[in-house]
Amino acid sequence: MAASRSSADYLLRIVRDIADYQFGRGVGERLFPDDCMVEVSKRTKRPKYVFFRGEILATIRYPDNLLALTLAGAKRLLEVAADSALKVIVKKKAVEKIKRGMSPLARDVIYYDERIRPGDEVLLLDEDGNFMAVGRAVVSGSTIKGLERGVVVKIRKSLKENRIQT
Repeated sequence: MAASRSSADYLLRIVRDIADYQFGRGVGERLFPDDCMVEVSKRTKRPKYVFFRGEILATIRYPDNLLALTLAGAKRLLEVAADSALKVIVKKKAVEKIKRGMSPLARDVIYYDERIRPGDEVLLLDEDGNFMAVGRAVVSGSTIKGLERGVVVKIRKSLKENRIQT
């Protein structure tokens, strides 16, 4: 759905505000520059997708109205606001199963951000700091510390040798 310039600016401001809330103050403007386009749902008339240079960076989830990042959006977040991104680093032995789209278990985790809360958008990295996947936290950062088993992040999208695994 096409929008006038003023309504497009308004929609972009809404999406940036969501990013500021979700990832930290100032992240929205860095993650979604002025040339981003926000697509509106035909049914609800609310923001649904955020595009940048023809690629979807994020989807706005309902009913919580938070951002679900695509792989492109997660990579961009790492580029523009790496310190704000909630990260989980996994052992080398878990990398292949994560690239196949399987969720990491507590025993696979080397490092986790203490700020992680259940439902947060989390980026998964290997031991070398390479981005592998994006997903939603199942447990909090403080809970991960005490776990010996169980899924800690539910993978939504993962990289597989330059292909997307959904």
